[in-house]
Amino acid sequence: MLWTYAKAIVFSVSFRRIGNLIILLISYFLSIMFRKPLLWGSPWSLSIEPINVCNLKCPECPTGMGILKRPKGMLTVEHFEQCLNSLPRSLWHVNLYFQGEPIMHPDFFTLVQKTKQRKLLTSTSTNAHYLSYEQALKVVKSGLDTLIVSFDGVTQKVYEQYRVGGDIQKVFEGVKNLVKAKRELGQSTPVVVAQFLVFHHNEHQIEDFKNIAFDLGVDKLELKTAQVYDVKNKYHILPEQSKFSRYSLQKDGTVELKGSIKNKCWKHWSSAVITWDGEVVPCCFDKDGEHALGNVFQTTFNEIWQHSNYYKFRKQVLQNKEKINICLNCPIGRA
Repeated sequence: MLWTYAKAIVFSVSFRRIGNLIILLISYFLSIMFRKPLLWGSPWSLSIEPINVCNLKCPECPTGMGILKRPKGMLTVEHFEQCLNSLPRSLWHVNLYFQGEPIMHPDFFTLVQKTKQRKLLTSTSTNAHYLSYEQALKVVKSGLDTLIVSFDGVTQKVYEQYRVGGDIQKVFEGVKNLVKAKRELGQSTPVVVAQFLVFHHNEHQIEDFKNIAFDLGVDKLELKTAQVYDVKNKYHILPEQSKFSRYSLQKDGTVELKGSIKNKCWKHWSSAVITWDGEVVPCCFDKDGEHALGNVFQTTFNEIWQHSNYYKFRKQVLQNKEKINICLNCPIGRA
């Protein structure tokens, strides 16, 4: 697996991309030091949303809960090409996912191919319900580098408590199809990452998950803490093992994210998210696009990235991050 990652990185590496990452890091650390936004590069990574519709009803997902405020829709191939043409040449990685189930997009594999034509590292995340063998062949042939598959349980009774409307057997079959397609096509990509969101109801299946996932032929396992909305009223759904929870119970009975808010965040120097309708939002915690900073179908990405509105947002991150609503349920940058 490490060799597979290494090959993908070598294929995509360039002096432009390495140089950009270096000056991004320098400007970020100087920004923290002086509490003033300095930005000497372009993002090294972007998430682009193909579609914000999903087949499942996961209870801690805005799409699944039906509370997403943005309109439903999907990115056209023409708009995707326009978006790619707007992006800086120093961009290194694209994650074709934000909200929704990306493989529901009828032209998803075309989007991947167009991304790979630019030698960009490309990843996505799926619930694996649309991975027939024919679809799995398309995944492998598209050139996708990494595919994250959500498990979140290994029996139907446990799985469907979070993946409402889902079928764990479809997940197992989807992974088997991927592994078979990779083998028959003689390809090592995509790297298949089995992901497990840990809750109280499924933490007893962690070891079974590890065994089953490796037996299915995945390349990597990932145990992930869950974001919970209105967590003060849902403490009972958090795992008993503290290491698998973003939250902790305080002495006064309140529930809070672990650690304290720090006035810094690498994400706002290194990456951004583009929604299906072209809005640029600062990060994946802005599910509703409340902090939209511009639209790539109306102006270039670089103009948005360097605009005074983005400067003001980064300044608030450095000076008063606790006043940014999307940061209040985010574990990144806390200690």
